[in-house]
Amino acid sequence: MKWIKSLGNMVIPAVVFKIVYNTLGIIPAVILSLGCSLVSVIYSKSKGNGIKNSQVIGILGLAGSAAAIIFSGDEKLYYVPSIFQNALLLGFAITLSLKHKSILHYLAKDFEIHSLDRISEEDMKSINIIWIIYFALKIIVKIVGILYLDFNMLYWIVFLQGDPMMILMIVISGILIRVQYARAGRSS
Repeated sequence: MKWIKSLGNMVIPAVVFKIVYNTLGIIPAVILSLGCSLVSVIYSKSKGNGIKNSQVIGILGLAGSAAAIIFSGDEKLYYVPSIFQNALLLGFAITLSLKHKSILHYLAKDFEIHSLDRISEEDMKSINIIWIIYFALKIIVKIVGILYLDFNMLYWIVFLQGDPMMILMIVISGILIRVQYARAGRSS
């Protein structure tokens, strides 16, 4: 049940943003989406829960995007702060990999997948490469989209490449972990 709340924290602000963008424009959409994210954090805290990584990352991204639009006037620049955010995540992923730490352990904290606690980070370092590729592709897609796509097309591509793709990446990582353990079981 908790993973449904995490999904809601990721999807609701995006849906609200798109609806308001289509009816009122970019600035009201960013402000309302940011408001939804803040309400989500306040609600979570009022229930005695901690603030999730995804909530903090989302709020910081929205705040940066709002600043980019307000100061530039170009709605496509909404994605510039997220390019920097993705570059930081890419750097973080590379750093974790160099330190032999698992990216998946860090990213899956919000979903409270307790079975991951039983897998050592050392055993998961081979999965880090797909996460590094994922973050690099997010950067490339946003840069190409800003240069060549209209805002609506870019929005849906970035949305799908965001939280839905991250969930798919977690599932793929889980499958790779199972395959890795199955091979290890056959060879012993």
